[in-house]
Amino acid sequence: MIDTLEVESALADKTKKVVILPFEKPFIYGFLGHAYVLGVLQPYEYAQPWIHSSYIQLFFAKHYLNDLGEYRLDFYPDLMIAYRNMPWLEYKHSDKKMLKQLGVDIHKYLIAQLERELYVVTYVDEYYISNTGCYQQYHFIHDIFIYGYDLERQIYHVAIFDRNRQFSMQEVSFEQFEQAYSVDSGVHTLINSFKRLEPADYEGSKFGAGLARFDFDLQLIINTLQDYLDGKNSTEQLKIQQHPVEGIFGMDIYPLLQEFTTKIIDGIKYFDVRPFHILWEHKMMMIRRIKYLQQLSHLSADTPILAEFEWLEKRAYAQRNKVIKGQMIDDRKILQSINESLQGMQDAEKVAITQLIKALQENNS
Repeated sequence: MIDTLEVESALADKTKKVVILPFEKPFIYGFLGHAYVLGVLQPYEYAQPWIHSSYIQLFFAKHYLNDLGEYRLDFYPDLMIAYRNMPWLEYKHSDKKMLKQLGVDIHKYLIAQLERELYVVTYVDEYYISNTGCYQQYHFIHDIFIYGYDLERQIYHVAIFDRNRQFSMQEVSFEQFEQAYSVDSGVHTLINSFKRLEPADYEGSKFGAGLARFDFDLQLIINTLQDYLDGKNSTEQLKIQQHPVEGIFGMDIYPLLQEFTTKIIDGIKYFDVRPFHILWEHKMMMIRRIKYLQQLSHLSADTPILAEFEWLEKRAYAQRNKVIKGQMIDDRKILQSINESLQGMQDAEKVAITQLIKALQENNS
């Protein structure tokens, strides 16, 4: 913990007394990696082409299914906080063990990063973080996002899931943070910083690496929608950069969601709302994408496709809430209607995506 003398010393050294970097509640927060990125980029108009070209593809990674038995539905690309080649964000990777070996004080490190307008993500033991579900109950190593500090109050501004498992922006004392950060899990040692870039940062780049640039590409959206419709593995196109990810993609996720629901009902699997929450977020983003394409005149203002996705979103939201209710009252039978609902969604979405692709092609030919 930084003591009063160190605070006064820091202030004397012209360290900013308070820093709060721009951050807003993100559209997507089912997995924090997406939440951190969107919370930073959402307010900026120049990032909208990238945001609305992403979050189309869904997948179940075979690694989680086969090795861990986990039905982990996610957007692809997944956990973008660790995705290094994305526009608008410049990453700096470090390691908690290395900082410790070098004798770096974590508070001074965080303050220095935030002063330079760098957001920070690392891992902490939530046992020591108040207003989390496991505070003083059990040890749980999880990531935390730091976007500000106040030296006089000795608090950090962080984004984290609260005790009700809701995404929240809150304050954590220096003392609590140090306790939580200092726990050595032996595995979660990442401490990752990133800075939001402006278009001018690309224009001034000597090497033109692509940072701070993403041009709207309608054909990219159409191609990704087609991958989703066909259940095609979108990572096959990235072989020049990485080995393809093995998994189940696009519309083919629905049978796996039904399989997972059946296993919960049969008592084989525990309740887990995350796949249903991600499915709901996907429909929410499809609605936002359609409205964005309407603004750009790539879709007509009266397209019936919007209403179709609004119906899908309501159905997904109802399923998500049913899983939450079932978990709260410990009633597995309450989920019995979900598989039929999922089948209805799959059939309706297949038609809606087909219509959307056709409309985009016809309106922009």
